[in-house]
Amino acid sequence: MAGRDLILGLAAGYHAGDVRPFLRSLRETGFAGRVALFVSPTTRGGEEMAALGADVIPFARPDEAAHVPYNAWRFLLFRDHLEGLFARGAPPGRVLLTDVRDVVFPRDPFAFPWPPGLSVFLEDASTRLADCPHMRRWTLGHLGPEALAAMGGRLVACSGTVLGAAPAARLWLDRMRARLLPFAPRGAKGMAGYDQAVHNLLLHEGLPCPVTAFANGSPVLTLGRLAAPPALCPDGGVAGDVAAPVHVLHQYDRHPALFARIRQRWG
Repeated sequence: MAGRDLILGLAAGYHAGDVRPFLRSLRETGFAGRVALFVSPTTRGGEEMAALGADVIPFARPDEAAHVPYNAWRFLLFRDHLEGLFARGAPPGRVLLTDVRDVVFPRDPFAFPWPPGLSVFLEDASTRLADCPHMRRWTLGHLGPEALAAMGGRLVACSGTVLGAAPAARLWLDRMRARLLPFAPRGAKGMAGYDQAVHNLLLHEGLPCPVTAFANGSPVLTLGRLAAPPALCPDGGVAGDVAAPVHVLHQYDRHPALFARIRQRWG
């Protein structure tokens, strides 16, 4: 039987102040599931994170994987953790795999009529994958020119927020693990986000489970490519073009005024 909903995140190298808005905003929504945060030896303030409701799980990246960015390594941690829950006969209901430092929750992330399978979230529709310098670098550096040519016309799906029923999340993590390693970036620099190239390739190739791609806005609003952030209403709605509640607000740190407001409220 499926258990409580689960949020998985990475807080490697963070201090408690980086994580307070994430955990405090989540607690205010009434979220009743479990939050697991993986922390590295350089993470500070784990006791406060635990006091705010997180299960703090220490990890150490092995020396032979020191060149693998934490952004990618987290998915191996998430996969092993989820696999362990299945092995113990205690799988969660649904799973949100998410960034932490730049995410807050205007509403409970699971209080939305999620479709079956896996839900993924597109970034702003103004940019195709091949036109994004970051996506080009990550794709060419890890996957090669054939992958870029194959999926260059797609909108970019963000690997920083992915949600699904536990079996679908498990399947996606298995596929991510298989394509993230080995990591040999052909001398390319700035590869910390190459996991997003892998995520987009998996979606391009197709997964053996239902996949729903949500346009940027509701239920997840990713702000990185927006010229200016919209105003958030107290009920989680967004003033302006996105006339629907936002459950997950991502990349708020790209907008200094919004960053200041969120840190003042929850930080």
